[in-house]
Amino acid sequence: MRPFHVILDLTSRCNLKCVMCYFAGTDRLNFLPFDTGPADGNMPVEVFEKIASELFPKARRVALGCAAEPMIHPRFREILAIAGRYGVPDLWFPTNLLALTDATAGVIRDAGVRTVAASIDGVTKETYEKIRVPAKWEQLLSRLEILRRARRSGAPRLRIIFTWMKSNRGELVKLPEFAEKWGAAEIDVRFVSPTVGVDVSGELLNGEDPGSLNAELASAARDAVARGLRLTSYPDFETGQDMPKTLAGRLARRLWRIRAGIDRVDLLRYALRKRIHGCAYPDRDFVIRPNGAVSPCIYWEKEPLGIYPADGLAAIRAGAPLQRIRDGLHSGQPIGTCASCGERREALYKLRETRGVIPPSRA
Repeated sequence: MRPFHVILDLTSRCNLKCVMCYFAGTDRLNFLPFDTGPADGNMPVEVFEKIASELFPKARRVALGCAAEPMIHPRFREILAIAGRYGVPDLWFPTNLLALTDATAGVIRDAGVRTVAASIDGVTKETYEKIRVPAKWEQLLSRLEILRRARRSGAPRLRIIFTWMKSNRGELVKLPEFAEKWGAAEIDVRFVSPTVGVDVSGELLNGEDPGSLNAELASAARDAVARGLRLTSYPDFETGQDMPKTLAGRLARRLWRIRAGIDRVDLLRYALRKRIHGCAYPDRDFVIRPNGAVSPCIYWEKEPLGIYPADGLAAIRAGAPLQRIRDGLHSGQPIGTCASCGERREALYKLRETRGVIPPSRA
């Protein structure tokens, strides 16, 4: 039985300053409590080993990255080898891919990493380099080639993350062909959203005609699925008027959505847990920052549930902070970040008003 999902930030830094990212305005992220954590911003391997030994044997999914670039951790290969000991069914990480080497690719394969999720955001040199500063197109292609060589045995699979904005709006239509060319199995398309520490107002698509946006999303989705790609995450492009009126039409739509990966068992589980508990995350998800601070989800902005290695899994799960979150959700009186959450899980995949901000997260 593996009930947990674990998300770790191995480092608080990134090697890029993408125009829509919080790293455009900072060299590192800070997580509560601010007076703890390594001076270099990297999670100590000893802390990672403690986390892995307690959580990974009980985890169905582990992400070795969230808000920063995991592959720039100076001991990333060692961390991969440790993670590989536990046979996690869905071991993966998000990355800009630029720090990949042949040696690292070999360890990724040997550790049983299931998915490497590469954030790219452009399928031409001009667009890619405009958004992902100061990356170079040729460098990206060389890293994609390294990963393709490592995948000759079938693993890890490649997922491409594409943040849709005004600068790359015209390239969404080209994304399925690019993804197929490089052997990707999945694509994750999301809207750029208001972000702490950087002005993205010039990139937001919120003011564009929704009908045109939906048509572009639908066209890219159908092309991707026709090429054998799955839509791991994707904006909702259907309206009530788009729904088929006949039973045969509704059945065909459902079968297409299953084939596309939009309708999945894990999303049904999420909806059920949310209905029962008020939220699907507490008790199931553990988000751990480089300083060892543990949160119940990637959106939690208050004091952590505990801090590794001083606190362990048993103490965190039995502790008062998590119990207060549970009680608030069950009573209909959520506390802390939960009180203003408003389905932020879906914020990257729907056009929304721009009053709020999206907290640091890539996972």
